[in-house]
Amino acid sequence: MRMKSGKYMSRLNVAGAFAVAAVLVLQLIWIPSYAATWDMVDFALGVLHFDMYQMQPHFPGYPYFILGGKVLHLMVGDPVQALTLFNILLYGSAIIPLFLLMNRIVRPTYAGIATAIVYTSSFTILMVNQPMSEGAAVGMMWWYIWSLVLAYERHHKGFLILPLFLFSLLLGIRLSYLVLGIGILMLLYRKWKDGVVTLLDTFVYLLIAVLFQLLWVSGISMSEGGYESFLRLALSFTNGHFQEWGGTIGASDLSLLDRVVKLIFVNTIWVGGVAEFLPLLVLLVVGLAAARKDSHGDRYMTRLMLVLLGSYFLWALFAQNVMKPRHALPLIGIALFLGAERLLSQRLSRTGSILVLSFLLLQVYHTSALLYKHASDIPAVYQMADYLESEEEGQPLVVYTWEESRVLEYLDVPFIHKKVQTYEVFTTDARYYPERDIYLTDKVVEGFKKQGVQMDEFIEVEKHFHSSELIDPIYHDLTLYKWEKQREEEEG
Repeated sequence: MRMKSGKYMSRLNVAGAFAVAAVLVLQLIWIPSYAATWDMVDFALGVLHFDMYQMQPHFPGYPYFILGGKVLHLMVGDPVQALTLFNILLYGSAIIPLFLLMNRIVRPTYAGIATAIVYTSSFTILMVNQPMSEGAAVGMMWWYIWSLVLAYERHHKGFLILPLFLFSLLLGIRLSYLVLGIGILMLLYRKWKDGVVTLLDTFVYLLIAVLFQLLWVSGISMSEGGYESFLRLALSFTNGHFQEWGGTIGASDLSLLDRVVKLIFVNTIWVGGVAEFLPLLVLLVVGLAAARKDSHGDRYMTRLMLVLLGSYFLWALFAQNVMKPRHALPLIGIALFLGAERLLSQRLSRTGSILVLSFLLLQVYHTSALLYKHASDIPAVYQMADYLESEEEGQPLVVYTWEESRVLEYLDVPFIHKKVQTYEVFTTDARYYPERDIYLTDKVVEGFKKQGVQMDEFIEVEKHFHSSELIDPIYHDLTLYKWEKQREEEEG
């Protein structure tokens, strides 16, 4: 036993272990309590009272994610922190499958540091420390990928059940990872080709996979009034979310080329790979350029990773919102995994060891700085809420918002706030508040301008609010406008 464990002992692996432990401890220390976006509020309210009709959370319900949050909410009073803690614990558990997978493709003396390079990825850790389902989903994704490799290596057909079950858990946490199911099809095809399963067996296993998915679908359906009710929710949500403001290719203003460039070079490399930190990018490029991949690794697993990477890339390109880098998390994790394989699949020189160690230490430093910033900085929406609350004390007001209204509702602010999407509705409603100051957020103003309304002469900038774009790419910059048209009409 001592000899077997001894082959993993190296300075690089020890450094990797300390890096993982340090990041995990900081994740637990710096857990933010902000629900700064519509989706975060949906999830937090879902922990308090699950009701998909009230978008608590929205379709498809994310039952295993909410269940994890509910369990931890028994010990942690804040639902936001309970969900984040569930993310941290599930992603933290992914250290095990990550190490087992790395051990198949890199030298044992490098397996620990290779695992640390993937685990401590700055942007991934930042997303894990948010009350969103991506963190838990990425953790479960590594367990699922490991089960695919394990089932392929074992001759007994019973091992095929494990990836089918874990895939059900994965989709019950985040349905948008559906395309990763191609790994199951690849596994069954290889087993059939090797003569381990028959064609009939293949159909039986696919049926079992469907039944596992029905476990969480049935639970959600029963809680919402049955399968018919669940189907209505699905249709209403997909029509609105993905076609109007979901950010799919059919709804985006970006061209296909722009989407490809943004997904690869911005979301996956600049934001996802190095979290907008130039020194990390330089070290990564130099290391990958100098490395030569050893061909003696696990070829099936490498092919599996490439298939999953390519499949999810197409899915993210055509069916996900490229304006939100968090939707590229599977691409980021798998790309870093393959990068670590290239760097560490053969013996490193002294210079190579220093380069890899420098990359890890720099990444841990950047990750720590981002975790602190995330926990200490106040989101722009919260800043706006505080400002308007202070203004309300002197003069009653009404603020018209876009999606920010969901956050204001969650914060239970004392002033009147309304979500509005058309100029006609706004002007009609504003007439009911002649004695109140009228404010609009920049998202509302931008929406009205897209409807052909010229309103620059009727508004003036009241205040700007700013938070981290890396943490919140959509609402990191907020401008509050004051409406002046009503006064001009009174003077006329």
